[in-house]
Amino acid sequence: MVSETAYNYTMQLIRFVLILAFFTAISVFAACGGKNIGGLSSSQSANNADHKSKAAKTNVEELGLIVNVPYDAEDVVWKEDPAGKHLVAVLRFSKTDSDKLVTDAERIRKGQNITLPSETWFPSELIAQSETSGDDSLKGAAYAPDSFLQPPYTDGTITRIENTEYFVLDLTAK
Repeated sequence: MVSETAYNYTMQLIRFVLILAFFTAISVFAACGGKNIGGLSSSQSANNADHKSKAAKTNVEELGLIVNVPYDAEDVVWKEDPAGKHLVAVLRFSKTDSDKLVTDAERIRKGQNITLPSETWFPSELIAQSETSGDDSLKGAAYAPDSFLQPPYTDGTITRIENTEYFVLDLTAK
């Protein structure tokens, strides 16, 4: 039979080992998480920042600092590549402004029928229209973008998507 002293000693030893194991496990898990910034590990923060840099922007004033926006846009969504060499913007204007924009652009060059690929960040109306085409594309008339050009963006097209007041501005920098 085990004495009471030996029993107490064994229980204290078991308690000590359990506490030591608990703190060791916590230390191991904490070390695996990396630096914690605002509730996200450093790798999660980097992925989140990368995703945000690829996210489409919706601020027409910010776009207006990069390119000329000759009419009041009712809706805008745009992306610029990180190197600043390519910009794509989808702008929706009022019917009156859309017609003015086309009239101004046709003075420079007659519109050419083209097909554009739809992007996942385009407005839902354009995505739905592209899905009805069967090939995720949008049809429209491409015009000279002269009224939008502003250095460094000096070349590209402005395409009016058929049956809408949406335009896709596709510009490149030289």
